[in-house]
Amino acid sequence: MFQPLEKRRRKPLARLTDKSELTNTELQQLMLKYRISVNELHLKTSISKNDIHGYLAGRKTITTYVVDRINQIGADNGR
Repeated sequence: MFQPLEKRRRKPLARLTDKSELTNTELQQLMLKYRISVNELHLKTSISKNDIHGYLAGRKTITTYVVDRINQIGADNGR
């Protein structure tokens, strides 16, 4: 009588999971360029400090979201 409906799957937010081409040393230099500390990045983005340290040490994969947020914060700081 009734046909089952197809379940729709949500597409993951690609921006949050896309791997950035930035290396950990380039990320360090970007943070130095904009004079953003780990604590400031944590407070403004709510990314955990352990994750930020992992990005900087090269243990975690840097996503495009992190790079975009650093560029946005640097632009807001006027640097």
